Parts: sequence; structure tokens; C-alpha cells
Amino acid sequence: MHYIITEEQRKRLVKGWKIIDNKLKKTFEFQSYKDVLKFVEKVGSIAEKQNHHPDMFVKYNSVEVSLFDHEAGKISNKCHKLASLIDKI
Repeated sequence: MHYIITEEQRKRLVKGWKIIDNKLKKTFEFQSYKDVLKFVEKVGSIAEKQNHHPDMFVKYNSVEVSLFDHEAGKISNKCHKLASLIDKI
């Protein structure tokens, strides 16, 4: 696997984030579609501020977030930072 985050950063990832296909992924579940949309909007706002944009797969009551640094071609510190910020929502 390709990492440019440190092993310590990998260990500190909040529960639920997994490395799958060289991307950081986590699924968030909600009570309603309205809650899903609010979450996606908040993630989008954070992503714009960080200039690092995740892929998001939206279902009725869940969102799968996938982080990958396209510029670096790997999981980077940007991914780790964004994952941490998303978990604070």
C-alpha cells in the first residue's frame, strides 16, 4: 500500500476509518435523508476550506466518504486531516 501519512497518524484515525483500495473510507449513517444532506453540505464546506475534496456516495440514510490525494497519488496528510475534521461534525 502507498502511504504518506505516518504510522502514528494511521493509529490515531478515529474508529471506523479503514484503508480500502489505497483510500481512507468510512460510512456514516443517519436517521433521515434530510440528515444525510446536512452532513454532505458540512463535509463540502470543510473540503472547500481545506482544498481537498472527498468522493461521497450517498444513499437514503448513509454516506460513504472516500479520501485520496489525487495530486500525490496516495493517501496523504491532507486525507488524515480531513478525516479528523469530518469526524468532528
